[in-house]
Amino acid sequence: MLTRLEKIKSAVSLKSQKDIPVVPQITYTTHQLTGVKMLDALKDAGKMAQALIAGFEEIGYDGIYSGWESSFNIMAEAMGCEMKYPENDVPCVSRGIIKNSEDLEKVKVPDPYTSPRLLLHLETLKIIRKHVGLDVPIFNYIPGPLTLAGLLMGTDSLMMNIIKKPDLVHSTCRITARAAMSYAEAKLSCGGDIMVVADPTASCSLISPKMFETFSFPYLKEIFTFISKKDGIPSLHICGNTTPILDKMADTGARIIELDHMVSLKDAKKKIGHRVCIQGNVDPSKVLLMGDPEEVYKVSKKCIEDTAEGGGFILSTGCEVPLNTPVENVKAMVRAGRET
Repeated sequence: MLTRLEKIKSAVSLKSQKDIPVVPQITYTTHQLTGVKMLDALKDAGKMAQALIAGFEEIGYDGIYSGWESSFNIMAEAMGCEMKYPENDVPCVSRGIIKNSEDLEKVKVPDPYTSPRLLLHLETLKIIRKHVGLDVPIFNYIPGPLTLAGLLMGTDSLMMNIIKKPDLVHSTCRITARAAMSYAEAKLSCGGDIMVVADPTASCSLISPKMFETFSFPYLKEIFTFISKKDGIPSLHICGNTTPILDKMADTGARIIELDHMVSLKDAKKKIGHRVCIQGNVDPSKVLLMGDPEEVYKVSKKCIEDTAEGGGFILSTGCEVPLNTPVENVKAMVRAGRET
């Protein structure tokens, strides 16, 4: 019997698998299992870790996504952006800090060990690692450089600057890439295994493939080279439609490519399945949140059927498991992976 970490490493190595690893992208939704309030856990590493561990132990998936908030949001806050804190929802950036090149001088790469919000997530990671031991893989979100640049500027401004001020975008991405690498190094030191660079703004739902190649690809490649040299497993998550850039995503150096539900796993397997491990891609809203266990099981089986042959597959959701998702639905997804 392989340990959970060995199962993930086997998938990453593109080896044939009898037992398909299942790792839903579930973080803040685990508060439903403990009764912990969202805002309370955002300020308490112990409560956040307690909920994440509860989800892992009750549902039985093969890896834990450590931390509740999007890494690019907490990094943007650490770099000076203002935040909104809803009572029962995920915090978000309310205002950026970069309007022109002069503003770049004020933007500093924060120290993860002294920045309170980043440090809290490192403490959460250490608590989880101590509880689950070394045989359970811990997935860790790292801010995508283009997405973080968009938060520092404002996403609408980023889109205009890609056309009107490309040098400003590149200068900002150089800073955000350094911030991502600093945070990745800290998370690896605290017990993380898989570093998942989340870069939703790099999606073809927002920018063209050419824009991806110009403004996202070189910085992703730099980050993944760094993670690999530090003995971490680099993973890439880009929401939305990424079909036109699958080859370029594989070229970044990521060893796992997380795909959203609108991407055909069958097509992705043919294009890049011989190069990288594919992870995905049950629809988190229409199926997991609004469906029933039978539908979740059926869709999960279809993902396995389309992608698992020959190895190199992790069954997962296309994106974050939404708040109020029925626990039984997530259990049905895990059961589909076990009954292969």
